This record gives sequence, C-alpha cells and structure tokens, in this order.
Amino acid sequence: MKHFARATFLLLGLFTNVVLAQDHVPLHDGNQKISSADRIAYILINSLPDSGVKKGLQRYYEILNPRAYEGDAEVAYNNTGLSLYFDQQFRHNACFADKALRFYHNIKTTTKSTQKTNPEDLRHSRTSLGDTAGSSRPDLPAGWLFQKALTFTKGNANAALSLIGLCGHDDIRQGSYFNEEAEDKLLKEGFTYDDLYRIPEVAGEEETFCPTREADFYIARSLAKKADISDSLKKRILEVQYPGKKAVQIASKNYHVLGAAFMTCQMIEAGMNPYLAIQVETTAANLYRGIRLCQNIEEPARMFWKLQKMPEILRRPFAYTFEEAVVRKTLDRGLNKECTMKKIETDPLCELLYKVGSGFDLTSPRAQERAKAALEKYLDMMIPSGVYTSWNITGQIAGISIPCTRDQLFGPHPFMKWLVSQAHLPLNICGKGLSLESCRKALNTLRTWEVDFDWTVSQHLAGAQFAARVCKPLPEGQTSFQAFCN
Repeated sequence: MKHFARATFLLLGLFTNVVLAQDHVPLHDGNQKISSADRIAYILINSLPDSGVKKGLQRYYEILNPRAYEGDAEVAYNNTGLSLYFDQQFRHNACFADKALRFYHNIKTTTKSTQKTNPEDLRHSRTSLGDTAGSSRPDLPAGWLFQKALTFTKGNANAALSLIGLCGHDDIRQGSYFNEEAEDKLLKEGFTYDDLYRIPEVAGEEETFCPTREADFYIARSLAKKADISDSLKKRILEVQYPGKKAVQIASKNYHVLGAAFMTCQMIEAGMNPYLAIQVETTAANLYRGIRLCQNIEEPARMFWKLQKMPEILRRPFAYTFEEAVVRKTLDRGLNKECTMKKIETDPLCELLYKVGSGFDLTSPRAQERAKAALEKYLDMMIPSGVYTSWNITGQIAGISIPCTRDQLFGPHPFMKWLVSQAHLPLNICGKGLSLESCRKALNTLRTWEVDFDWTVSQHLAGAQFAARVCKPLPEGQTSFQAFCN
C-alpha cells in the first residue's frame, strides 16, 4: 500500500483455496476487485456461526467498509472506509475527541515535524529505512509513541492503539475529524486554534491535527523495538529496488505498522483469537499489495496479450524477437500514416502508438526517435506485466476478479528465475518470443514487485504481532472507544 488497508479484503484470502483449482485467465478490462471482494465477504462472514471469529471479522469488515470505495483506483489514494469509521467515532464521542486533540498536540510540540532540517542533507524528508527509535534516534526510545499514548489512556493498550490509529493508518489524507464539544472545551482551557490544528500540506484539504507525513510520529520502532521489519529485509529492499541509494534516502512507510496494529487490536477486542487476527491482517496485506500491483500492470498486460495474438507479429521473421517486431511494426504504422483515432479500436499497434503519446505521423526523423524511445520505455513495463500474468494467479477466475497474487501456477522455479535474472544462467525462460535481454530485464522488474509484497506484508505482520502481545478482548458490545469516557 502506498497506503494501508485501501481494499485489503480478507475475503479473497479465504476464497483463495477455492479459486486455486480454477483455470487461469489473463487480465482484461473492467476488473472490479473491490466490488467482487465485497460480495464474497458479505456471504462468507454472515454464514459463519456466532463466535469470536465471526465477531472479529465483522468488526474488521465494518471498519474497512469496502462499499465506501467508488472503485479500485481509489485504493491508491484514500483509506476511505477507515477514515469514515474514525470520523464517526470522533464526531459522536467527545471523550475520544478530547484525548485525541490533547495527544496530537503533545506530539506536535515535543517531536520533530520533518526529518530534513538541512536542505543540503542527502536524505529523505520523511522518516526513512535508516531511522529507528532507540537506535539512530536515541532521543526517541523504542516504544516511545505507544508509551506516550498509554499516558493518555490510563494504561489501556486497546485505547492507546485507537489513538495512534486515528492518524497512523496513513501518512496523508487520514480524514477530516471534528467535534465541537471537545474543541470548545480545550479552547476554554487556553488552547488556541493554532495549537490544535495545522495547515495541511496538500491544497484543497481541510485543516487537520494529524502530524505531517515527515514527522517523528512515523518513525520505525515507535511501538516497540520488535515492531519493525528486519534489517535483512531493509538491505534487500535497497539492493533490489534502490541500488546505489542509502537507507536514509528511502521512506520507511511505517504507517503500515501503525495501521495494522490498530486493525488487529480491533479484531482481538471483538473476540478473535490473536493468532488468527494476525493471519487475517497479513492476508489482507497481501491482497492490498495485489490490488495496487494490478492497477499498475493490468493495462500493459492487456496490450501484451493483444500484441502476442496479432498475425503480423506472430508471422515475424525468425530473426526478429517479439519486442523488435512490435517496435518496427509500430514505427511503420507511423511512417506510413496508417493510424487514426478510429483505427486504435481495431489495430493494437495503432493503439500502442496512441498510448505512448508520440502522435500518428512519424514521417520526420525526430518524431521517429521520440516514438522509438517512448515505445521502448513502455515495453519495459509491458513485457514484465505480460510475463507476470502468464505465470501467476490473477485476473478473472470463476467469474470473480482476483487481485494480483504471488501464487505461481506456471513458469520456472523461483531459483531458476533468480539465476537467469542475475546473468548466472544464459537461458531464456520467459518464452513468448522475447530476447534473453528482455527476459532478464523482466525478471529483475518482477523481483522488485516481489520485494514490494515482502515489505508490505512484513510491516503488517510486525504491527499485528505487536497488537497480539498487548491487546485484550472486551466484553460483548464494548469497544476501546468507550474507555475514553471512563
């Protein structure tokens, strides 16, 4: 997730055992993974017998609220369901609102709001993979944020994670929260409006009391020393996704840990076994990452399969690879001025020319150069997208739109993929008429996607495991938000 839980729907995780037995179908337009997830979740959860499992899943589903999302694309920008849930709690619970305003005022006045205090520093302005409470930041002991929250909840761990989750479920667009009663009370005590709120960074958004995305609030190990991904994974993230970069130059995305801790705690307090709550949360993280990946690769993958089926690409000269034939034939379309807006509906090569934005007339050498560069850049995403969808479970299965998954039904063994990608084995394992060079580039791109899965899931696991250690079940009908009035 760029952002936490924007459609991390456990239902598809529960459904996976069913769909694994179905035939794989490549991706195509119109996938609505959120609506598919919503339909299945409603059936699965409500068919369960009354138990802690059912109550925990109902709480999770209530908070996530997939129906609040207008479509899959919204997953990338907003935790809509979670924001609405917190808005309801904040609006109708003045005790919770009061404590939240005091807590975040304390965060604002006692910790840093940005990490890059010197513009010349070669580091990220947000908390990075190289920033950890209790280590690189000895002024912030490991667990400092959780301990601070406990002082505002009289030691109630569940309530403390609710306080943290309010702004910690994301590092931007957390939601717009307002409670007139709580605000008036603090203003009468001497707080000013500027004490409580800050001007948001993004134009058009309302004022908020949540920390900036660059604040210490999002530093790793703020819940506990163990509530973080491993150093070995951080090293692999740098090696695979950011070669040549330093840890302090890469944002840590620790909001995944904070958000996962809140969601897991909510399931536990509703009655779910902590171990099962961890499983649900990590399954959800996998699904979230799958939805995000699908958003990026669906269209390139669709073009890959359309071009693979074109007769003139299939009948290319033996000496030409797939990618060479695509580039040559597409440029020919432009040189001969064969494409029009109407023709892009029936000719994949004209559609490709349109997609890369080069124009249909390539009669000038400069236009040809620009088009060739744009095509090669698009193929760098299109080819790995096509390879991924030919090997992994994704797309339409049994009438259900499935997010991109790490589950591989076809293709080579992961170790074989690694050998080829690292040039240790001069073997083209991709097929589809690709050159060995293109195959290697595609495999290396796939490695970055795999690391994305590991990064997101490991952060959710860290947050979930922390919640499992500190959160307690509550009597039926009670929630941690009620504790703020005690």
